[in-house]
Amino acid sequence: MQYAYQGYLPDVKQKISDMAVNGSGIRDTARVLHISPTTVIEELKKRTRD
Repeated sequence: MQYAYQGYLPDVKQKISDMAVNGSGIRDTARVLHISPTTVIEELKKRTRD
């Protein structure tokens, strides 16, 4: 499957979690992965609910 937005990729979602565990901030994570800071926040919220 081809995603138009990189933030939807499962690999990117895993990288968000990995970077958060290693102490990267939201803006830093968004900048490195070329996605929106809002996407990073929403994904981290989802991970804490699980």
